[in-house]
Amino acid sequence: MYNILLKLIYLILYLNPNEKYKKWRFAQKQIFEKFKPNKKKVIWIHCASLGEYEHIKALIPELQKINPLINITFFSPSGYHHFQNFDLIQQKSYLPLDTKDNMKSFIHIMNPMMVIISKNDVWPNMVTCLKEYNIPSYSIGCKLHSKKTKNWFVRKYYKKYFSQINHIFCEDEFTYQFMKNEKITGCSTIENMRINQILIDREHKFHDNKILNFIEKKRTITYGSLEENDYDKIIDFIHSRKDVKHIIVPHEINSKIIKKIEGCFFSNCVLYSAIEKHKKTQKNVLIVDKFGILKHIYQYSNIAYVGGGFNNGIHNTLEPVVHGNFVLFGPKYKKFKEAFWLIEKHIGKSIRNHTELSEEINTFLKKPQSKKNISKKILSFLKAKQQNIDTILEIIKTKK
Repeated sequence: MYNILLKLIYLILYLNPNEKYKKWRFAQKQIFEKFKPNKKKVIWIHCASLGEYEHIKALIPELQKINPLINITFFSPSGYHHFQNFDLIQQKSYLPLDTKDNMKSFIHIMNPMMVIISKNDVWPNMVTCLKEYNIPSYSIGCKLHSKKTKNWFVRKYYKKYFSQINHIFCEDEFTYQFMKNEKITGCSTIENMRINQILIDREHKFHDNKILNFIEKKRTITYGSLEENDYDKIIDFIHSRKDVKHIIVPHEINSKIIKKIEGCFFSNCVLYSAIEKHKKTQKNVLIVDKFGILKHIYQYSNIAYVGGGFNNGIHNTLEPVVHGNFVLFGPKYKKFKEAFWLIEKHIGKSIRNHTELSEEINTFLKKPQSKKNISKKILSFLKAKQQNIDTILEIIKTKK
């Protein structure tokens, strides 16, 4: 049943004219041609996209002590195309379409000693074949949505395929209890591993002359990880405050989205790629058309709006606040416990519409909190919540 459904989905994607799906289909055809078979055993890390990679990244230097040969696969084009950390990883690939034949062939050329799956991207034939070949697999940071687990079919799916995994490191108590109730014994709870990487990134020295010349020491607002239904919340406010600098970073960066944002601001905006390093600009809206620098850009702003809260859920709020930003976000934050903490400590707030966003930012600009005080508050929280990586390694070393 699963294999039939998989082929049907592939057919639908094959007929979809979207450029993103075209790239994915083309890449799928080239996987076995491009990937160099490993003669030695490697650690195989799998991530759905770049966000899942950031979640697992802090663990990789410790995995290198077990085996320095590490390969990574991505399901999404954004993860595959924007991954650059070849100081940590020797080889990257798309994950092949999850047919049994594909997985058997790919496991053979990957030659893994173990497989690390970031978060929930568990594929049935992949984990089944790994189990058949006695190759241990681990899910790091698994977090299930309670609504999905109420569906009988989904529960059966989770039970059947998560039970193929040697150990599941659950990110919350709900997921852990679900696994225990379904008699999946190889599981334990851990903290959010993304916190470990955020603390590492905070120490990273990032200096960008383009951004420094754009902001000119003026008060700056960053609008990060914006999705389509975030823009109507910010556009009027940006037009009303030409006395401050505005940095816009879309969640998905492509020419179509960038042109659409440019159309909202006409001649008053400039693209990151168009700024010359040593020249200042009179524009007060910067549109970032470069992937992977948002987490560092936050160090240049005082207040940030994080997108996603008017769609499926807010994006990362810890990245801006660790750099001392007061953080605003939409109403869909209930699945993210760190958002509750930010609200409780008065260093973050949820807004319901463009009027509330304008009011909150204007209030903050009149009486801002210092970046130093905000950073101090969040650092005490993050350091208490970061995961002890040794507890993960102990289980992996025992079962490998």
